Amino acid sequence: MKPASAAKKSTEKYMVPVVRSTFRILEELSKSGALGLNEVTQRTGISKSTVFRILTTLTHLGYIVRDGGRNYYVSQTMGDLVSAEAGIEAIRRAAIPQMLELRDQYGETVNLGQLEFDKVTYVEVVPSEYALRLHERPGATVCLHASALGKVILAFSDEEFAASLIRGREMQMFTRNTITDAEEFMAELKRVRERGYGFDRGETSLLATCVAAPILNATGTAVAAISISGPTSRFNPRKDAAVVESLLKAAASISRQLRSRAPTASTNGNAPQARARSRHA
Repeated sequence: MKPASAAKKSTEKYMVPVVRSTFRILEELSKSGALGLNEVTQRTGISKSTVFRILTTLTHLGYIVRDGGRNYYVSQTMGDLVSAEAGIEAIRRAAIPQMLELRDQYGETVNLGQLEFDKVTYVEVVPSEYALRLHERPGATVCLHASALGKVILAFSDEEFAASLIRGREMQMFTRNTITDAEEFMAELKRVRERGYGFDRGETSLLATCVAAPILNATGTAVAAISISGPTSRFNPRKDAAVVESLLKAAASISRQLRSRAPTASTNGNAPQARARSRHA
């Protein structure tokens, strides 16, 4: 049997220096968060020119993001390589404090949803404390075209991808308010994107009303959405600007947290889209 030192030398003979340097840089960014070029160089001991080339390559590939302050941090794409489930959990952890605050402020049910194939899955639900309330639960699903969550996720996704989930498919009518025409729905998505939030105007159930806002990654793509929903008899966010404003602030706060915590609190906005494509290929 070879001595340990000899075995180590034998293994090192086949190692690729640039790969080792790449992972050293990723480890440092994962541990320290956003760092500038000089900081990465100092902390890793790798030459500045090599660090610059590696960071430039990783940024081009989408695994590193460079912010306006010339700092680099690990992107949501890299986080998704580690685990899609970890990404979802990271979104949930970041969202729960905001969800609780919204529920306490307005008394209505607050939902967190993510695209899963051609539906929205509820990742987390903070229920209203009213006796009369909506009874959604984590793991339940809702159709994209009849939900505020689905609208905002699609509105802030790639337009071609959104169209692939809508055009040429049967859009089930749940109530008289459900949009069942593909072109009309695509126009609705345009309106949602322009204003930054979307409504479910009794489109799944005439008894329920909902308003949702997207949770965005660094490229402006929706990775999830947050909503406030309540009985139509009591809840009317279309006439209550404060509700919408609070929801938008909460969604923006969650989005910032996910970007700043990458990769431990990251998720890839393209992953749900990829899963949807694979199912319908």
